[in-house]
Amino acid sequence: MRELLILVKRHMYVYFADKGNIVFTCLSSIIVVMLYAFFIFDTQVDSLVAAMAGTDRTEAVTFVCTWFLAGQITLIIFGATFNAMAIFIDDMKYNGSDVQIFPLSKVKIIVSYCIQAVLIALLFGIGSLIIGTLLIWWQQGYLIPASSLFAAVGVIILGTIFSAILAMFIVTFMKTAKAFSSVQIVLNTLMGFLIGMYIPIGTLPDFMQKIIFWNPYMSMSVWLRELLAGEQFQQLFDKAPSAQQDQLAVFYGLRAESFDALWSTSDLALFIASITVIIFAFLLVSFAKKRYTR
Repeated sequence: MRELLILVKRHMYVYFADKGNIVFTCLSSIIVVMLYAFFIFDTQVDSLVAAMAGTDRTEAVTFVCTWFLAGQITLIIFGATFNAMAIFIDDMKYNGSDVQIFPLSKVKIIVSYCIQAVLIALLFGIGSLIIGTLLIWWQQGYLIPASSLFAAVGVIILGTIFSAILAMFIVTFMKTAKAFSSVQIVLNTLMGFLIGMYIPIGTLPDFMQKIIFWNPYMSMSVWLRELLAGEQFQQLFDKAPSAQQDQLAVFYGLRAESFDALWSTSDLALFIASITVIIFAFLLVSFAKKRYTR
């Protein structure tokens, strides 16, 4: 265990030694927020106010802010875990001997990189949750309930574990950091749409919605939206019939639906956990067939 912790500490040191990488990681998140605020935010609020007669604009703004925050946290978790895993490629190509000096099995070496990615993603994910919550409180005077925030931290922990294992699985097929970076850019561009972050998922064609709801990152985003934006959603649509509320919840990505059935929180947790276990099993098989150095 001591060797494992030392190896994790070593990975963390290597990651944070690259200050430029950290700056650009934070900057990319800020740019996404600014682009959304300048080009999409007002349009979405206006359409929400127009669709629901008598809707208070302040409540609509607060809902959209909390709704967007959930998607932003999901995207940050994805980006942070994949970005952190680039260390593995450099180690296997250039610094394999640094890792091999530790008397650890292949499984523990995998776990060390995954733990490093989880810790980094937790730092960015929980940090974004805190900053976003405080900004919404400052701008809108609305404070997300403490119970929802604590539950959101639990979702972030589960989501980072899944994302780290997925990133580790994908990185085993990459031979260079440049190739992995290209894959990450493509996935990061698509992910904003695959989790319904920029526009409500209900605006997409029906067949795309059915596919996207099986994306574990979408499940994570749905869960976070239900926690962070659920209270504002109820205030906005409290006068709507129950059946219509369910439809609107699916439309805005606060509930997941498949085969005409709504997913519960337990369903979301079980789905993410199951996919995590399956990918980890494939990861062990894939890593067992590879050498430490390439």
